[in-house]
Amino acid sequence: MIHSDVWGLSRVVTPSGKRWFITFIDDHTKVSWVFLLNEKSNAKQVFKKFYTMVQTQFQTQIQIFRSDNRKEYFNSILGNFFDEKDIVHQNSCNNTPQQNGMAERKNKHLLKVAQALSFSTKVPKYLWGEAVLTAIYLINRMPSRILKFKTPLNVFKECFPNSRLFVDVPLKIFRCIAFVNIYDHKRGKLDPKARKCIFVGYPSNQKGYKCFDPLS
Repeated sequence: MIHSDVWGLSRVVTPSGKRWFITFIDDHTKVSWVFLLNEKSNAKQVFKKFYTMVQTQFQTQIQIFRSDNRKEYFNSILGNFFDEKDIVHQNSCNNTPQQNGMAERKNKHLLKVAQALSFSTKVPKYLWGEAVLTAIYLINRMPSRILKFKTPLNVFKECFPNSRLFVDVPLKIFRCIAFVNIYDHKRGKLDPKARKCIFVGYPSNQKGYKCFDPLS
């Protein structure tokens, strides 16, 4: 079972034009995935990619998809996709967000952590997307009382021991100073060897860090 919810509309646009995000939560392990969206309607394309990722990386199928009663899950394309893949779509009744409680609580927790990261470090508001992605990276690695103080990621790895999808790198303080190496072929002999940036998160497909250059 996958729980899901869409958050937005943000008044502040990220540098890449994102104003929404969608959350997918595994019911058993509580591992969560977050994807930033340009438009709310992009949720259907993102879910299709997420479905394929689950199938390819974990050799398993999404059986139940639980969401609230928003219409982006009820368009003809995604409705047909659920029927084609035999996915049971459970949605909450009108004006009863508590029926989608796990996703609602996760989004609330996620936003609280993202706000703490942003407010304590005083990063520009347009970096809210990076703060959200960093927050979910940390939450997946924090002990949870529901999981008997195991981390969601550890429980997930117990279920899928052969998966190499998640890459761990040493944790860094959000917005700490980061010096990014400038390779020899891109600089002269008298040019600086590194560019001064700030650390803003962890990329999902690289064993490294995401750094932001305030000057450019």
